[in-house]
Amino acid sequence: MNKLLTLFLCIFYLHSFSQTTAAVTGKRTYLPSALINGRFYIKIPTVSGDTLLSFCDSGGGYNAIYAAAINKLHLDAKIVEVTVHGEKIKYIPASEVIGDPNIPAPYIQSYYQPFIKVPFFQTPANTEESDLIAAYIPQDAFLGQFFFIDHSWTFDYLKGKLYINTPLQDIKDKNTQQLGFKKTRDGTKIFGHPSMKIEIDGEVIDVLFDTGASILLSKNTQAELKSSSKSIGGSFIAKSIFDNWRTKHPDWRFIEKAEITGADMIQVPQVTIGTSTVGPAWFAKRPDENWSKWMIGSMDKVVKGAVGGSVFQYYVVTIDYNSELARFVKGK
Repeated sequence: MNKLLTLFLCIFYLHSFSQTTAAVTGKRTYLPSALINGRFYIKIPTVSGDTLLSFCDSGGGYNAIYAAAINKLHLDAKIVEVTVHGEKIKYIPASEVIGDPNIPAPYIQSYYQPFIKVPFFQTPANTEESDLIAAYIPQDAFLGQFFFIDHSWTFDYLKGKLYINTPLQDIKDKNTQQLGFKKTRDGTKIFGHPSMKIEIDGEVIDVLFDTGASILLSKNTQAELKSSSKSIGGSFIAKSIFDNWRTKHPDWRFIEKAEITGADMIQVPQVTIGTSTVGPAWFAKRPDENWSKWMIGSMDKVVKGAVGGSVFQYYVVTIDYNSELARFVKGK
């Protein structure tokens, strides 16, 4: 279970791709969306007129549509199987799924070229562990880094609305920060996992920008938080920093074995991004190796955690993958 969650909450595949950054075009457009327990979903209108509840995870890997949704939409006949570098991949072309021109198709990373020539959603097989995750985070489809990478987005956590085509240019804005991406020597992005900076307890910490960061709550934690939800949008922090906070601040709210995996959780009173300070925010403990051995494969540096809904809930967050900027506007 711990290994699965490491992969699920961090990354699915560590393969490179070559990207030609597209110019930002089009006008600011609202996408049918919902903010559920601190995490965004796009309600993708399908070709058949149905709707796919699609989980937005900027810190995730692939893009997928799951078996239950395939059955519901009668898409079995649209599944294509190919062998990519010795690995069998099943997928459905995005054109068979997305029925709204405002919703972009996933980017095709070079690992799949020339084997798959059209934007696509993978169709992973159900497993006992994936079924368990689905029970904690309901979703018909999964939108990872290669869905978001070629566009600009505004996640309005204050109003629960999501927009596309919201470019950023003003790096002089103190609430706008430069993002980091893993790149080739010529400056081409290899992955879409952005690194950013936050400040907690006087320490500046490099973290992953992770809209999908999820804390899977144990029953005891649900009771303590008085929450009916099995999971919440959260943030993660490396064990070394977590343990230091715990020693230095025994008064900070703490829940032992807060997650179904047995991971602990701590509530940080204040988090600073740019000129704004917000809080409180929950952070779940993750092994240091998650960042130094796993995520370093898809990031420009070794980060010490991931920041998601427990912090973003206080902001209107705009991220522009083309200009590599993110802006955080605190709610009043």
